Amino acid sequence: MPASLASRGNAWNSYIFDITFTQIPTIGYTIFAMKFKTPGLITCIAGVIVLSGSANAQQEDPWSIYGDARVRAEFNDTDGSTDRHRMRMRLRAGAKYQASDSLLFNFRLVTGNSDDPNSVHQDAGDTFNSFGVSLDRLNFDWSMSEHVNMLAGKISNPVFRNPVYGELVWDGDVAPEGIAFVSEYDDFNFSFGQYAVSEDKEGEDAWMSVTSIDTSMGDFTIGGSYSFYGDMNGKGIVEDVDGKTDNRTNRVVGDSFVSDFGIVDINLAYNVGALTASFEVIENIRADDSVDSSGMALGLAYKMENDDKFYITTQSIDQDAIFTGFSQDDTMDQASNYKGQILGYKTKLDNGLGMHIWGMAITPLDTGAIDGNDIDETEYRFRVDFNLSF
Repeated sequence: MPASLASRGNAWNSYIFDITFTQIPTIGYTIFAMKFKTPGLITCIAGVIVLSGSANAQQEDPWSIYGDARVRAEFNDTDGSTDRHRMRMRLRAGAKYQASDSLLFNFRLVTGNSDDPNSVHQDAGDTFNSFGVSLDRLNFDWSMSEHVNMLAGKISNPVFRNPVYGELVWDGDVAPEGIAFVSEYDDFNFSFGQYAVSEDKEGEDAWMSVTSIDTSMGDFTIGGSYSFYGDMNGKGIVEDVDGKTDNRTNRVVGDSFVSDFGIVDINLAYNVGALTASFEVIENIRADDSVDSSGMALGLAYKMENDDKFYITTQSIDQDAIFTGFSQDDTMDQASNYKGQILGYKTKLDNGLGMHIWGMAITPLDTGAIDGNDIDETEYRFRVDFNLSF
């Protein structure tokens, strides 16, 4: 939960870093984004504290800070390549400014590779180099009415998710850019977002629309979403000039996706006491006839009286059932075209500190679906996460 930062007065006469401002045009708004001239993570976090203290001198607690930190041990047993074992770290630190009763400004700094939208983790073992820092949140949240909020900028995806494991279609780290409307009315939750995927100076933009709805009926929760992707080809998404690819396991020919993408994701959950059971169905209704495009998942979670949690999910995801550029990255390089299980246990160790032990087993569905993919046996990944929230 975010914590309010106590007033620090106006005693700051100098700073250890320089901040400049630039105007970023968005749909109907101009966002002032900070550009940090010093790359260090500590400097960035200090900037949050400075801004918070300066604002509090003029208005009572308009700023709040929030975030979390993670240290992960990961062990990968892979087929066709060398096993990989590594330490990974993550820090996310943000601040919110309550400009008025109806307007909230939010930004967040994260570690990791800014060119990878699916992960903000940093690998240990880069000859002790400093970690990179970037922004993965920069938005306005405006309460338009009692039931409708508008989000503009780089936002957290408001789409409805599977309550046991909810990242098969959308990775939790992916932060779309554009405008979204979120509504809560009676027992129903709605969202609609219009996002820019790749803007091109020649006017050939890649864009997408995402809408979702969910409701609870007694012990049941039902929800669904539809993600419509505009033309993803020719925008540097399949492969850019440096050879980097944002696609992982979708079917491609040359530099083009074989399928278009219009992904329906339906979730049904049954909650009884401490037990949650979920059923998820995925279908890409715009896929090419030559590519398999369905998916399903079954999940089960049990929450104990001390808030410890066990969960297991089993899934089968066809090659073009999802758009792999924005889907989960837990199952190693097999973002689609696989079947497998994920099993985990979460427990609380100390105030704000938790441990997550989890593992997965992944087997390709069609070993000949992707050129050069010689993986034909089950791969295993095991993780131990230590997570601290503040």
